Amino acid sequence: MTPDDTQHFEELAARALTSYEDRPDAVSVARLVDDLITAGQALYAAVTALSADQRTERVGAALVEWTYFIDVGPVGAGGDHANWNHARNLARIARVLAAALTVRRSSGVR
Repeated sequence: MTPDDTQHFEELAARALTSYEDRPDAVSVARLVDDLITAGQALYAAVTALSADQRTERVGAALVEWTYFIDVGPVGAGGDHANWNHARNLARIARVLAAALTVRRSSGVR
């Protein structure tokens, strides 16, 4: 995963973590969820490739949460509100994964 990939993910996360008043329409939220899953799966793969001693407890928990949220999907009555909350959860979890890769990169470990 390159710094450009991480930057792309951060842009997606920023869109997901905007205020409720500024959330996009239902179609855009659905696209955002798809984009977050695609980018997040790449983050997930890169972080799981790290040895266990290179992962903090927080990162380990984020890996477990990512799997849960991907498996369960949006929870609630459905509709764009459930999708919006799902996007926000995915963004928060994946930010932890992205931060782990940033720390690894900045320490010079390849």
